[in-house]
Amino acid sequence: MNSTVWANGKRLGTRPYGWSSFAYDISELVDSADAITIAVRVDNDKQPSARWYTGSGIYAHTWIDVKDKIHVAHDGVFVRTSGDTVTLDAEVRNTTDVPKSVDVEVSIVDPSGKAVTTQTKSLEINSDGKQVSDFELQVSDPARWDLDTPHLYSAIVRLSSGGQTLDSATTRFGFRDIQWKPDTGMWLNGKNVKLRGVCNHQDAGALGAAVPDKILRFRIEQLKAMGCNAIRTSHNPQTPLFYDICDEVGMLVMDEIFDGWKKKAAHDYGRYHFRDWWQRDLSDWIRRDRNHPSVVIWSVGNETSGAVGADLVELCHKLDPTRPVTSGHSGSQWMDVYGVNGGSERVGWFDNLKTDRVFIGTENTHTWQVRGYYRTKTWYRDGGPDVNKSVHEIPDLTETEVFTHDWIREADRGHRKQVFNSSYDNATVRTTARHNIEQLRDIPRFAGSFRWTGHDYIGEASYVHGGWPFKAFMGGAIDLANFEKDLFYLYQSQWTDGPMVHILPHWTHPKVEARTNIPVWVYSTCSEVELFLDGRSLGKQQPGSKWNEMQCQWMVPWTPGQLKAVGYNDGKAVAEKTIRTAEAPAKIALSVDGEPLSSDGKDIVQVRVTTTDETGEMYPYGENRTFFKVIGPGRIRALGNGSPVDVEKHFRAESRIAFYGLTRGYVEATGEPGDIALVASCILGEKKQITSNKVHIDTQVLALRGDAPHPSIEVFYTTDGSEPSPESTPYTGDFSVPLGTTVKALVMVNGKPFQRLHERFAADEGFVWNNPSDAPVATVPGSEQAEDAELSGAKIKSQGKGFHGKGYIDFGQSQGAYVQWYQENDGDVRQAELVIRYSGKHPKRPGRYIKLSVNDRVVKDRLLLPNTRNWGNDWKTVRVPIRIGRGANTIRLTTVENGGMYIDEISIE
Repeated sequence: MNSTVWANGKRLGTRPYGWSSFAYDISELVDSADAITIAVRVDNDKQPSARWYTGSGIYAHTWIDVKDKIHVAHDGVFVRTSGDTVTLDAEVRNTTDVPKSVDVEVSIVDPSGKAVTTQTKSLEINSDGKQVSDFELQVSDPARWDLDTPHLYSAIVRLSSGGQTLDSATTRFGFRDIQWKPDTGMWLNGKNVKLRGVCNHQDAGALGAAVPDKILRFRIEQLKAMGCNAIRTSHNPQTPLFYDICDEVGMLVMDEIFDGWKKKAAHDYGRYHFRDWWQRDLSDWIRRDRNHPSVVIWSVGNETSGAVGADLVELCHKLDPTRPVTSGHSGSQWMDVYGVNGGSERVGWFDNLKTDRVFIGTENTHTWQVRGYYRTKTWYRDGGPDVNKSVHEIPDLTETEVFTHDWIREADRGHRKQVFNSSYDNATVRTTARHNIEQLRDIPRFAGSFRWTGHDYIGEASYVHGGWPFKAFMGGAIDLANFEKDLFYLYQSQWTDGPMVHILPHWTHPKVEARTNIPVWVYSTCSEVELFLDGRSLGKQQPGSKWNEMQCQWMVPWTPGQLKAVGYNDGKAVAEKTIRTAEAPAKIALSVDGEPLSSDGKDIVQVRVTTTDETGEMYPYGENRTFFKVIGPGRIRALGNGSPVDVEKHFRAESRIAFYGLTRGYVEATGEPGDIALVASCILGEKKQITSNKVHIDTQVLALRGDAPHPSIEVFYTTDGSEPSPESTPYTGDFSVPLGTTVKALVMVNGKPFQRLHERFAADEGFVWNNPSDAPVATVPGSEQAEDAELSGAKIKSQGKGFHGKGYIDFGQSQGAYVQWYQENDGDVRQAELVIRYSGKHPKRPGRYIKLSVNDRVVKDRLLLPNTRNWGNDWKTVRVPIRIGRGANTIRLTTVENGGMYIDEISIE
């Protein structure tokens, strides 16, 4: 947010919206200087500037465009197609001080590079003026841009005068015809297409918001492989390259520009700049993106409101009359397409849906899942059907919870929401991903649905996950490190056709009692699936079309061994997957996800580190630390693992703990020639020694560019806490250590010290292995703690008894002090009851007064909190009716006299 640019000390301008592409004309400076120094200042100091992580700085490509004084204007070409006809407008600028006559030539070039039609017109342009030249060209039988065959053409606009070329501009586009029909949704080239979409933010986990080109392409293609055909750019424009890639791979885009038309985060664009800048930013955005065939619909807001919605739609239509406009439940009365976020997940939503417009579920559905984590009991964010009639009933998979290991002890949670969520598609707000898939497929007027989200993202961890150390929103089908979750394969089984099978959960359960029935699910595109346990068939099943039959399920008594799923089409085996019970971790395996490093120049590669046992079977609880080092002209760009609670630094890190058996390394070439290899080393073993006290040390070398090196590797280690040296014990094989031991190791490469490793094995390290009675509750509705809220003039205390959470807030003797909670409402506007829990008394009056505001509007300027018996030991509640808006809400209690009651928590009912 708030970039200011200077050239040779001259201020060129300021743009407050960090998601907008922009340009400055520096021609006058170039005419008078031998060199140009560009300075850019980004001011993102006031935080939070959005409700999620934005990054700060220059996060995408920047370039200098050199043009003639007579040239095609920046983003000045607009291409539309209808059938075989191309309509093109070219805006030409004359920056000289005399009128000019130019020839404007337009050539259409097909995907093979052949010019298929050309047209030329003459144009008169006034001095220091601009003029639009319009063209209509016919192309015989053009190849269509479609999801599976995204053929791209180019329109080349050339300006010439007296036979001399002055300027040219190339614009890619596609021939595609789109219709929107209220009863059936979107039609692409005469075919009814459901928008099988996801919402995605800009960041890519450990890489932050400055996502390298190759990784951005990988992530989009990853979603395509899942069966996704549409992305909503939540809640801001993406980088120009994003749209180029979507054009190339056949990915549809709901292009969204704004989160709010007013304040939603404390220091966001909506608060400070929207009113003055929205027209400029929206105009620049549409001019930039309107030629992309992947962009099929504009979205102008998310869970916000205001009469300005009508103006936004009008300007969109003026700049691009070919695409409809929608929003995420914002100013819906003015939108061409009715978009609704989480409210569209409610039971009975489609029973009362009007049919006057196309409908899209702009955020549907909301489920949470942590890769590698399982629970058989259903979890609802806001309570199940017994307390919330709008949610779908999702039966528990077992009467008692089967899985009890966790990331932290129950007593150590900083907030009741700090739980991991199950990968069985049974942790949700209102519904399952399977319900949504069924509705989208079977309801004709349900045009499209965009789940929240495709990939996990950094930020918004307090609202759902209770705050630090949670740093990420875990709703993705893919985690922060680009590792696919089980949910990815559910979508793949329903949205793709190629033969596949996927088994969940893994088959390593050291703390589950023998013969306990475990729900084993198989997702498959095949017509029939057979499951084998240690070679013995457990029977065949056919995946169904109803939500609760999309997975094949067997209740398998737990015993160590091998599970194999075989998928059949027409009685022939076409796909299979085998998983085995893993022993204790003993090795790491290195591999590359996506494209390898290019043969020369700067590039980046994704390395997968898998924790395995001695046989090479993945150990699904792997959490040992891997140390990374590069040989050759490369370096570690960032490290990650997909964990939502790993708070170590990512950028230029040297080591990373594994998360459920996987670690991610991003290695980049620095541009110099030469072979590049990655050396990864790890001290392996069960941190809590739940089945084994054995320790292994493993070093692996992976060639990333050129020939694989074959270095001489020696390892020396200690178990007494001292630093190892070549005189320490040489590692020749596994060894045993008692709990409480820190193992340190020195890796020598070609006789020289290369890496130093460490790992601690103790009862207080790693995952928590609970008894069955210690399993967290399945449903976690309830309160918002005051100590987790935004405070001004108040302090957190924990003296006394009976308070909830880890404390309460004390206003002291301050007047005007406040506590403010943030509340996200992904449903409709609703009337609710605010319950305030407090303690304290006034020595002379029956209570103390406080001001209650919701969304900066005063609800009660003097709300009486009646006295309790004493301070900090006796707690009461008061109830106040309030109105909760869509999207972001703030609830503030402000002292109106010297001090106020202790505030423990609020809840909304």
